[in-house]
Order: sequence, then structure tokens, then C-alpha cells
Amino acid sequence: MNPLFRSPYLCLLFWLLSLALCFGGATFLATAQEGPNMGASYQQQAIAISKELRCPMATNQTLFESQAPIAHELKGQIFSLLEQGLKRDEVIDFMVQRYGEKIRYQPEFKTSTFALWIGPLLLLILGVGLCLVLISRNKKSTY
Repeated sequence: MNPLFRSPYLCLLFWLLSLALCFGGATFLATAQEGPNMGASYQQQAIAISKELRCPMATNQTLFESQAPIAHELKGQIFSLLEQGLKRDEVIDFMVQRYGEKIRYQPEFKTSTFALWIGPLLLLILGVGLCLVLISRNKKSTY
């Protein structure tokens, strides 16, 4: 028989330590499995936000598409802001305050961006109207 287990107190201590390690390990595993799921949620939110913001260095690319060094920094900053508890709109507002309205890939509809939103529609209507006028003139001249 092992001399360590001759004493009933040492045997009891051994079993208590074994149980503590088992339950402590199970608690640690449960906590460790919750962490990546929350990180994945933040990661999905950060990806969605980075698809809505324009890269300051790359031409016509979102932060998600860009490989510029500043894009990587901004994506990391978005992730850290989400981890700090900021919501999607708050993160976007933070980026707009820091880099200006130009960082939005699709700017908000307001008076300063009115021409960006209505201009293409007006040009399309003008072009279709011009085509209709030219077609009607061409039909009149052939008869």
C-alpha cells in the first residue's frame, strides 16, 4: 500500500483535490467555449460595418475589400469599439466624426447629399425623355 494513503486525512484531501480539479476544469471549459462565440458575434458585426465604410486610401473600395494598412487598422478599431460595448450606429458615428462624411460608402440622405441621391434619377429621366422626343421626331419625318 502506498504510504501517502495510510492517513485518512491525506486520502480525503486527495479526493477533494481531484474533485475540485474536475469541476474546476469543467467550469473553465464552459467559460472558454462561451468566449469565441461572443467574439464571432463581434467579428460578424465588425465585418458588416466594414462593408458599409469606405477605405480612406483605396479608391472605390470598402474597408472590408481593401488591403491598405489603414484599412486593417480601422477594422481592428471597429472590433475593439464593439468589444467596448458601442452599438453599430455609434461605431459608424465615431468613424464619421473622425474621418468625415466621406468615409460612408453610401452617404445619408440630407440637404448636402441631395444631388448625390436625386441627380442620377434626374439624369435618367432626362435621358429617357430626350430619347422619346428624338424617336417621335424621327417617326414624323419618315411619314
